[in-house]
Parts: sequence; structure tokens; C-alpha cells
Amino acid sequence: MNSEYKKDVLRLALFIGELMLTNGAETYRVEDSVLRICRSRGFNHVSAFTAPTVIIISDERFDGLSFMKTIKSRSINLNKISLLNNFSREFVNNPDLSIEDAIEELKQLGSVPSYPNYLVNISTGFASAFFGCLLGGDNLVNFFFTFLTSILAIICYKKIMKVSSIPTFSSLVASVLIATAGVLLAEFGILDTPRMLIVGSIMPLLPGVSFIKGIRDLISGDLISGVSRAFDAGMTAISIACGVGLILDMWVRLGGKF
Repeated sequence: MNSEYKKDVLRLALFIGELMLTNGAETYRVEDSVLRICRSRGFNHVSAFTAPTVIIISDERFDGLSFMKTIKSRSINLNKISLLNNFSREFVNNPDLSIEDAIEELKQLGSVPSYPNYLVNISTGFASAFFGCLLGGDNLVNFFFTFLTSILAIICYKKIMKVSSIPTFSSLVASVLIATAGVLLAEFGILDTPRMLIVGSIMPLLPGVSFIKGIRDLISGDLISGVSRAFDAGMTAISIACGVGLILDMWVRLGGKF
């Protein structure tokens, strides 16, 4: 096999690894897909190092070819991860699939649109409102305002992410918005307490998936990735707590009753 073909295979493996990391795949899953793709074309001495912000692929035995890609932004898109997993299996099981066709297919998978924003926002609102109901906010007024507040918070979060690209800061501002809305509604007598609205509305901001992925990476032995994911989730949770706590503390100091 010539050197150019090997470079193409490594680039393909790097590309699918980048797409998987960008869409929130676990470290072990990314490394497994990368190594399977390389081995399916006869390159059995390839190593892969993956972290939430970088992926490195290198031949450890022969010519020392090495490729690296940094990951600037990440999200959770389980649909794309599923499509990429299916592509990986198809590529491994079909030795006649050319690298050019595979890369073109990957580009199409990378551009698959997510769910429409209006559908995501409405689903977020209903999920938050029903969660508030489970915790005791089981009246129509609380349900309605939790629905609206959670939608406004997630829109605010996305807008700030486009400007700052710092998840902790975006979570802080969104949690301040949620707590402020709850406090104002309680002050105006619309709600008896802002507690249920705040708890229900912050649910979409909580980094539960990231935290579980970090624990999963730690269990599988990926210490760097596991610690970084868990730390990132912890910082997000702290920023949410600080945003809500700041507003509630100010409200209580001014005479409000929580």
C-alpha cells in the first residue's frame, strides 16, 4: 500500500473522529471507530489519542505519519452519533468502498440538519413544565410560566453561546434570567413561590449527559477525558447554582420569602 493511500485512510479516520467528538460521543467510542477504520484497510499499528478538545492519530511503527485535530466546540447530537456509527460499520464491512466516496458520505452526514429550533424550544418548554409538576408545581399558572421561562432561558443560552462560546458563562446568565423571572412573578403575586418555576426551568441547563459521559470515560480508563468532562460538568453546575443563588439572596435580603 502506498503512502498516499495510507494518508487518505488516516485523514478519513481523523474526520470521523472529529465529527463524533463534535457531536458528543464518548472517548472510547471515538477511539474504537478510528482504530477499526484503520485496521479494516490493513493499518494495524495505528494509535489514537482522544480528549474532548483534541484527537491525534499516529502510526507508531513505520513512517511515523501523524494527524491532529483540535475541537473548538461540542454539542450533544445522538442522531448524528448513530449515523456515524452506522457509517463506521458500513466502511469496515465493505472493503470496496473508496476513500473518496467515504469522505463525501461523511460530509453529507456532517451536514445533516438537527431538529428545527422551534421544535427543540417547544419540547424543552414542555419537559421543564412537566418536571416542575412532578416536584409539586401542579397548577396551570405554574405550568404555563415554567414553559415560557425555560424557552426564554434556552434561547438566551444559545444567543450568548454564539457571542462568547463559554458554556459556564452562558449557563450563568440563563440561570440569572430564570431566577429573576421566578422572583418577579412571585413579587407580583402571580406565583406563590418561585421555587417550582426555577427548579423546572433550569433542568435543560443541567449537564447531566456530560457528567455521565465523564464517569463512563473514567470507568473505561480514559482518565484525562473523564476528568475533563466531569470537571466541565461541575463548572456548569456551579455557574447555574451561582446565578440562581445570587438572585435569590438579593431577593431575600430585600424582604422576599422563598
